[in-house]
Amino acid sequence: MNFGTYIVLGTAHVRCTTAERLNALAGLQPGDRPMMVACTLCGWLVGTQISADGAHLPDELNAILAFGRRHGCDFVLLDSDGAESPELPVFPW
Repeated sequence: MNFGTYIVLGTAHVRCTTAERLNALAGLQPGDRPMMVACTLCGWLVGTQISADGAHLPDELNAILAFGRRHGCDFVLLDSDGAESPELPVFPW
C-alpha cells in the first residue's frame, strides 16, 4: 500500500490561461502529460513531479509545484476554496 501527501492551495495562484491549460492537460492521455493532472469539482489535483516537458509549463505552475516539493508533498490540490500562500503570486479571475 502506498501513501502520499498533498497540500491544498487556492486556484487564485494560477492565471485563467493556466487554468485552461490544466483542463487541456487533464484531457490528454497520461503518457502525453508533463505531470499528473486530474480535474476535480473545484480545481485540479496535480503531481509535483514533472517530466522534461515540464520546462514549458507556466511560471506560476512551476512555482506551485516547487512549493509542494519543498513541503514534502507528492501532489498539490488547487481548489477554489483553498488557502492562499503569501509565498506564491495571486492572480485575479
